[in-house]
Amino acid sequence: MKNSYAVVDLETTNANWHDNGRIIQFGCALIEDGEIVKIYNQKINPQVPIPSRITALTGLSDEDVRDSPTFEEMAPKIFKLLKNKVFIAHNVNFDFTFLNREFKRIGMNELNIKAIDTVELSQILFPTISSYKLQDLTGYLSIQHDNPHSADSDALVTAKLFLIIIKRLEELPIQTLKLLADFGKDTIRDTNMVFKQVVHEVEGKNNVLPDYLYERNGLILRKKDLHVSETIDRTSKYPDTKLDKQKMLEGVLDYRKNQAKLMDDIYQTSQHRNKHKKWNLIEAPTGSGKTLGYLLPLSYVVNNNQKLVIATTTKVLQQQIIDQSIPLLNQVTGNSYHAEVVKSSYNFIDLDRFYEALDNYRMHSHTAILKMKIIVWLTMTTTGDLSELHLTNYNSPLFTIIRHRGEQKENTLFSRDDFWMYQQNRYQESLILVTNQSYLARNIDSSIWGGNSYLVVDEANHFANSLRDVASPSVDFLKLNEYVKKISDILYQNRVTLRYAFTEVTTQLWNYQDLQDMESHFQATDELIERLEFNVFENYVQDNVSFKNREQFVSIIDSGQKFGKGNSELIDLLSDLIVELSLIVNRIDTLFDQYNFQKNFISVELSKIISNLIIENSKLRGILANVDELLQSLQGQNQEFGVELEMRDYYEPNTLKISWRQFDIKNLIDQVTERFSQIVAIGAAITIQKDFSHFIMDLQLDEEQINQMKILPDANNMARNSKIFLPSDVPDIFSLEEDEYFDMVTRYIVEILDNLDHQTMILFNSLNTLSNVYDRLMRTDVKEKWEILAQGVTGTNEKIKKRFAIGKRSVLLGANSFWEGVDFPKKMLEILIVTRIPFESPEQPDVKIRQDILRERGLNIFKADALPKAILQLRQGLGRLVRSPEDKGVILLLDNRILTKNYGKEILNSLPKGLQVVDENIDLIKKDINEFLN
Repeated sequence: MKNSYAVVDLETTNANWHDNGRIIQFGCALIEDGEIVKIYNQKINPQVPIPSRITALTGLSDEDVRDSPTFEEMAPKIFKLLKNKVFIAHNVNFDFTFLNREFKRIGMNELNIKAIDTVELSQILFPTISSYKLQDLTGYLSIQHDNPHSADSDALVTAKLFLIIIKRLEELPIQTLKLLADFGKDTIRDTNMVFKQVVHEVEGKNNVLPDYLYERNGLILRKKDLHVSETIDRTSKYPDTKLDKQKMLEGVLDYRKNQAKLMDDIYQTSQHRNKHKKWNLIEAPTGSGKTLGYLLPLSYVVNNNQKLVIATTTKVLQQQIIDQSIPLLNQVTGNSYHAEVVKSSYNFIDLDRFYEALDNYRMHSHTAILKMKIIVWLTMTTTGDLSELHLTNYNSPLFTIIRHRGEQKENTLFSRDDFWMYQQNRYQESLILVTNQSYLARNIDSSIWGGNSYLVVDEANHFANSLRDVASPSVDFLKLNEYVKKISDILYQNRVTLRYAFTEVTTQLWNYQDLQDMESHFQATDELIERLEFNVFENYVQDNVSFKNREQFVSIIDSGQKFGKGNSELIDLLSDLIVELSLIVNRIDTLFDQYNFQKNFISVELSKIISNLIIENSKLRGILANVDELLQSLQGQNQEFGVELEMRDYYEPNTLKISWRQFDIKNLIDQVTERFSQIVAIGAAITIQKDFSHFIMDLQLDEEQINQMKILPDANNMARNSKIFLPSDVPDIFSLEEDEYFDMVTRYIVEILDNLDHQTMILFNSLNTLSNVYDRLMRTDVKEKWEILAQGVTGTNEKIKKRFAIGKRSVLLGANSFWEGVDFPKKMLEILIVTRIPFESPEQPDVKIRQDILRERGLNIFKADALPKAILQLRQGLGRLVRSPEDKGVILLLDNRILTKNYGKEILNSLPKGLQVVDENIDLIKKDINEFLN
């Protein structure tokens, strides 16, 4: 490190220089010969008011800087300090640009020096971190950070971060470093000089790879454990007495009567299996330790053929089982059980495709940074699971190219290193498998589940919907047309390049004649799509849209199982379309195979063509799968279903979208039942007033399939440890316009957060409401005192859950999966705001279809469907709050229907017995909450 570095951080009145932004503090750490030699800290009078939110963030007020020099007075010293240095900052395009604009404002020359960004360096060198904020990085790397958002402290920790980055780079293999230096030319400003300098310093030294790494075709990969390693004492017996369990749990967990009863029930069932009565329905209230409650007893009966398969609903829940529950199982049993999360091949990197994409797919700097991240990650990962990168967005075209397609690799450059093949082997060997409910249903015949295995359906209240989603394909004809046309255009516009390429290669997997033949398939596909669109329009749309509605978006819902019946032409057209689309998809795949095989003859121009074809072909393959599922659904029409037909324009049939909504899941339930020896369906809220009837009806189970139904008592004493507060002045939500409703919810949230100091989660029924309330909150002072985390806005579910768990003053806005299955023990969550009773919108197509079918059966829709589902969702939400007997929490409900409507009593009767509902004004509520929680 021969350069002199100046690591700079600025605190400003405004992030936007154009909006009267001025510097209020200049911090700088100097690095010489790899050592931090001096720290500068200078407050600056901005000569403009410091906003209150900046004071809250930095601790600097107008009073603090009143006697400080102005920037004009300090600028010559700052310029002299920096002029012969390399400028470093965490988000260099902010600090460097802001400083230079300030120099320019006062008539000085701008700094013309090299500049390096530690954000990009961190993204590349620490590819598996979920956040690259300075505060989060310092926590991850154990860098002491005394005063976040103080310029001198931020400059110091950024300097320490930079030195750690240099050390990390020096530890990387020279082959990896050279690749980084090659792609580094697309990094911000002069950041690439770091890679080049380290390459220069380490090249020629002892570059022997450590034992855990190896080289393949220029990529450095981490060695994998090809086999699952487990140490299990097969002689140990299940702890069937209270004393045995207490002894086993001693020093790890408290003995819980509820949990022990659950364990015993499940173990006894495993010992006396009934081949006809396989379903065991168990309601285990929040905090009853249900995960260990089923893991421990079933761990004593698993073997290579008789596995334990756990099907959950979300990635967050799956990871919770792997990261928390399995280690806990091992700790109490003294064994080392290994569990794998079963995912589709789409989640894993295809090394052959990535290798090709390195040189041949160059689009913009973002793609280059992703490649660099992956190059470093490959020296770290043993799974190849792309989710390890913790990206908030996997929609980059690069991922379309490099995702694995599940095909067997033979004689490719990386066939011996294939992550998907490796993962399949681990699935086969693992005794405990965790997966998504939908994935299980789609792959029920897979051999990985074993032959005589146990299935636990966790969060079982979702299983019916998961099965319905699996059997409910959608086909968007506008997108289908777009993808086919894009492939046709790429082939036609590049026909000269392609023709030359085909004459150069010796193998003829694909030749120029194929290119000409493809045109006939494109024409046939166009004709079939047009005839399909007209068939559906003429038979199911034309007479169902009144003249006055033809200028609007068309949405027709058919719940009467009429779609496709007696329409043999529709079946034939779909069958023919599948044939033509399959030909196109397969021929493009063959072209890619030839491209890989004849690498030496391929130009960069051709590589770009192939990359674009791969992207569009991947999209087309997805729609082809849906068309195939649609045809299968139509051909099996002896079941109850509904169809939603959408058209963005009535006069444009090519805007048609068909969404099949399956209701009847009896066949899928029977397949699941047949596949496993025993099934435990468990959840915190699956009964209505202690009755399983709604759950059984929704899942379409037969009584003779059910072995037992159990309800564990509430051990957390919700009635004593929690309260529901209802503001007495909360308006009737149906009396409000949409914007008024958003304002009302925001107002109450601000009221609660303003005076109270407790971690808070806010649950919404829709992401649209969440987003609008978030926007309003960000225009209030709340954001100065609280970290506001919002699902779908500030990060992935997993990311915001982790941030909330480590937060001190965090508020989490969530919907969907945040109503359940997310554990925040102890004081991580103390206030829950429920914005409204979670009734589903009857206008949602799947809800309308389901309710229409139930209505046809003669059922009262509100009592049989709408109310039970709202009760179950509300119970799940309340379960986020009190997770142990020591927890305390309060619920603020912003919906007075629980007291004003007749059905409110039924909702209250379904909640834990004795749970108080306090109806008073918001000032008294805040006082009561403080007294209750403190």
